Amino acid sequence: MVLALAAVAAGIAIALLPLPLWQRVVLALPIAAAAVYHVVKDALLRMPWSIVALEVTSEGALQFQTRAGAWYGAKVRGDSFVTPWLTVLNLTEPEKRWVRRTILLSDSGDAEMFRHLRVWLRWGSQAMPE
Repeated sequence: MVLALAAVAAGIAIALLPLPLWQRVVLALPIAAAAVYHVVKDALLRMPWSIVALEVTSEGALQFQTRAGAWYGAKVRGDSFVTPWLTVLNLTEPEKRWVRRTILLSDSGDAEMFRHLRVWLRWGSQAMPE
């Protein structure tokens, strides 16, 4: 919702610019396309590469599952953002350069599992219960 509102606000700001209509459209199209892509990928989880599940293994490794059904091992980057209400995980797969991001809200799953994940992210695998 926040992303869609930001895109609408940017569109309004572009519409108010003293430019010909075609230039305003050219400026607004990439913003609209990016907003639609990220809403479909991150909010609606409809892309085959959207991350739909996370798992911390008993060995303390993190795995994620995509909408296509494949599971991948990943490492959590240090620039991830973790709070009680919002977590943005920046993940890297072994031997790949791309960073994969997933956004977790506090109400997007089981509250206790979300708390366990946040504790694991903060303290590492030694914080997971046996």
